[in-house]
Amino acid sequence: MKSFFTKEILMKFPSIAQLKEEGSTAALRFPVSLIFGFLAAGLGCYLIEIEPADDLSLLNLLLTFALGIPLYFCIDVLAERKKFTAFQRQMAWLIGLLFLGLIYFSFPSQNTFTNTRVPYIRYAIYNLAIHLMVAFLPYFGSDNQEEFWNYNKNLFIRFVQGLCYSLVIFIGISLALLAIDALFDAKIQGETYPQIFALTFGIFNTWFFLAGIPKSFESKVSLVQYPKGLKIFTQFILIPLLLIYLCILYFYGAKIIITGDWPKGIVSYMIIAIAVLGIFTNLLLYPYQYWKEGNWIKRFHRAYYIFLIPLIILLFLAIGIRIQDYGLTVNRYIITLMGIWLAFIAIYYSLGKQNIKVIPISLSLFMILSSFGPWGMFSLSELMQRNRLIKILTEHNILVDDKIQNEVMWEITNTGKHKPIGDLQLNSLPTPELNEVNSILQYLEDYHGMTNLYPWFEQDLESMMKQVTSKRSAPITLPSEFLVESMGLTYKNRYQLLTHDALPQNLTLEVNQNIQLDITAYDYLSSVDLGEWTISNQSPKEEKYALEIDPKSQEILILTWENSQIQIPLSDYLQNLVNQYGYDFHRVDNDELLITSTGENLHVLLQVQTLHIEQSEKANKLISLRGILLIKEIEQE
Repeated sequence: MKSFFTKEILMKFPSIAQLKEEGSTAALRFPVSLIFGFLAAGLGCYLIEIEPADDLSLLNLLLTFALGIPLYFCIDVLAERKKFTAFQRQMAWLIGLLFLGLIYFSFPSQNTFTNTRVPYIRYAIYNLAIHLMVAFLPYFGSDNQEEFWNYNKNLFIRFVQGLCYSLVIFIGISLALLAIDALFDAKIQGETYPQIFALTFGIFNTWFFLAGIPKSFESKVSLVQYPKGLKIFTQFILIPLLLIYLCILYFYGAKIIITGDWPKGIVSYMIIAIAVLGIFTNLLLYPYQYWKEGNWIKRFHRAYYIFLIPLIILLFLAIGIRIQDYGLTVNRYIITLMGIWLAFIAIYYSLGKQNIKVIPISLSLFMILSSFGPWGMFSLSELMQRNRLIKILTEHNILVDDKIQNEVMWEITNTGKHKPIGDLQLNSLPTPELNEVNSILQYLEDYHGMTNLYPWFEQDLESMMKQVTSKRSAPITLPSEFLVESMGLTYKNRYQLLTHDALPQNLTLEVNQNIQLDITAYDYLSSVDLGEWTISNQSPKEEKYALEIDPKSQEILILTWENSQIQIPLSDYLQNLVNQYGYDFHRVDNDELLITSTGENLHVLLQVQTLHIEQSEKANKLISLRGILLIKEIEQE
């Protein structure tokens, strides 16, 4: 029985002589791509071996090396196709090197709070664009569609072959090492396996792929030459799946019309995925539609793009609602951009056009143009989100004349803590707007940074953040958290925003050094450990006293001494701690966790070692307490 995959997909593994010949030819045709493959694999092995560090320069260099593989493959194929002279080819190499240098220096060099995702997203865009250029640049200006298709079919098949062989080699070597480790107790390091992966895919996969690229391609593709396995895979697997997904989305669209419910955001991703799958399917079957046996494929090709248009309208409706409610972000910009591109492709092919080069050319052009300029995804999304933030803060008089009102002033302690001078929460917002402010600031922190927001504040918050983060003993404070609290507002983390405040806000304080107390003036000393499961604490030697948290309010400590009681109210004390530290974890000085109280016949000193406070229904409750209790009896005159 014939195999599902033809010999063009999984051919017999070549002989040693053939490997040597193809490898030598590839090294001469694509020397720089191969060098970058070796460099990427070697640096990847080194990074796996060393300890992680804040220095990102080596990781950035690895990404740059990896980008050099497709870039120089594209340059060399274009040079061959357009018959570059030696000087022209060397100049193209130099331009490619300058481009890689710009990419490398666009990355952040240190892993600090100022890092954003923008350089890495731009890197991913250029990586995709270069891979698309590999597909069309050698045939740019040529009208030969079948030779162009044959070239890309060869690239695709070679890529699949290389991926299969590389996986088999990696899994085989890894299993062999596991067997050696188990049988001979060889103590093989865990880093060895990812290093094998790096070497296999960085060197073997790159070299194997380059070695399978012929210098010329057939200008005509006959029915006999067309890979039967490819036809079976697309006709009996991809097309049925595509029709099923189209039916699901059309039924969903009918549900929207009948029920009047707005479309969910996830439908945008589904439409893009299905549209791309359909375009890929049509590309694979492109030459088949011109043969007598493939008339139905030609009809399917045009009908698919016509049926895609209503789904693209649904995509714009779904993403438009999200942008209207939450503003433009990088992700929503990309979805909108993909919708515009899909609309262009659908209309183009619905009109009966047949040029398949339009697909990679238009997509790469769309992606490159969107990566820079005031119209680009980064500038435009930052501007719109900042404008949303300005609107909310201005409407509630928190931002007036580009200055934050009632700004919380900070001081930085020797241990790197930021302590407010005065109360922490001086402004208030309704819950929906407060959630929006937190969400916008967290988005800006992740993607664009806070540089454009720092001028709103009287203090140099950027310098203060550097002081805080430079202290390794200090708790981690996010820039978005710092700015929210500096505005006098309550910070909410991502989990709280997603769960609509289901997560209670907690403050945990702990002394940062050993406790030394002068106990000479006291009569009794005992350790105290109160919590949710140990509400009452009694002396282990005698039951002369008992200390407990008031179970109703959880804001009062009750000390029972013989036949009398002393109540120690903690409401103001807990609120002051929250005002100083917010809801977080902090290590503090001993004297900041000292509680004293005097009754008719007792003086009490409680040195707290650990304190846990939780906000519940706008009240601060004492959840647990551990420390040292000192009691002095006062003689009655």
